[in-house]
Formats: sequence, structure tokens, C-alpha cells
Amino acid sequence: MIIDGVTIKTPTELKVGVFRLSKAERTASGKMVMEIIAIKRRLDCKWSIIKGSDLKRILDLLDSKVFHTVTYPDPKTGENHTITCYVGDINMTVSQIINADRYYTDVSIALIEQ
Repeated sequence: MIIDGVTIKTPTELKVGVFRLSKAERTASGKMVMEIIAIKRRLDCKWSIIKGSDLKRILDLLDSKVFHTVTYPDPKTGENHTITCYVGDINMTVSQIINADRYYTDVSIALIEQ
């Protein structure tokens, strides 16, 4: 996975959500009509455990600006796909120190297409 041209530690789990944004209304006869405005992606990146320095690198990238270019493996095409995203929720559990390195567990970061 690549954020703003920087390869990051591969997530343990990557969920790709597909959202169809639509405009819907009822006609005078009561029939529903709908127009698809856009199809957007949401990437839920999860690491079961990650070294503090790797997490810091990711967080520093995400703090550097509002929108990010993210390249990820797209399940629809089977190839890498690039989208522009903003950052949603970030959650983590502070874990243990091993050989002077702090590790974090259950880290999740949501990246939502612009």
C-alpha cells in the first residue's frame, strides 16, 4: 500500500467498502426514481500489531495534509488502484515495549475517498 508516494507497512487486514451515492425521489405516481451520482471507496486498514516507528511514519504522512493519494489492491480489477482520500477514524491500543521498541495492537485507520 502506498500513501502519497511512500510505501507503508502492509496492513494485516484491508477492507474495501464500495458506496453508491445517489439522489432518489418519488414521482407523482409514487414510483421511486434514482440517479447514481458517484461510486466511492472506503479503505479500512488494520494492523494486529505494528512497531511504533512504523505507525509514526504512517501517522506523520496522514497529518501532513488533508487529502492523500492512496494506492491499494482493488478487488474489482485485481490490480492496484489509486484514489484521493481523507482520513477518518484512527484507533489503537498502546501495547508493550520489546527491545526498547514500543508496539501497538488493534490499530485501525479509515481512509475515505474524496
